[in-house]
Amino acid sequence: MVDIREQYPLDIERTKEIANQLGINHAHIDGIPVVMTTDFVLTLETPKGKIDIVRTVKPANKLSKRTLELFEIERRYFSELGVDWCIILENRLPKSLIKNVEWMCEAKYLETRPSVDEELIRLVSPHLYKYIEMDGGITAIGKICLRCDRDIGLEPGTSMFILQYHLVHKHWVSDMNVLIRESKPILIKKINTNSINSNLG
Repeated sequence: MVDIREQYPLDIERTKEIANQLGINHAHIDGIPVVMTTDFVLTLETPKGKIDIVRTVKPANKLSKRTLELFEIERRYFSELGVDWCIILENRLPKSLIKNVEWMCEAKYLETRPSVDEELIRLVSPHLYKYIEMDGGITAIGKICLRCDRDIGLEPGTSMFILQYHLVHKHWVSDMNVLIRESKPILIKKINTNSINSNLG
């Protein structure tokens, strides 16, 4: 696996059309249709090149009739795009992957950290990346981030948030099957292109 995108949004106009064709209610809040999302879009490296697959996760005891109706909308949506889709029971998903996604999600939106904005990220990122790259996976990432905070004069925790921001937005990548711990080293690399294929946009 070379990339992972979580909570991937579906085109609401198309999902509404599919719901209408199926004769079921679209996902909504107080009667107002809302954008549906799928849990994971995974990009895999194959002998024929990169392909995307979609996996949605649910505990077996939560597969109600209504949930299955919404899953059918999702299934048909990706079937039309020629993208492989299936349900994974929660207990079959790698725990490290789940924990890593939970750890990163805090930084998905800058609003969760008022002291950080896009300009600060642009200014700090080259320095932070250099710190991590030069370390070569020896020092705990928590220590590296605190060192970067100290040297640049940032509030403690800022560099860690910026690292999470880049990982969750796929600007920087790491092996998501390896549990990320702030007390352990991390190996990352930059990517400059969108690895989600043209079918998904």
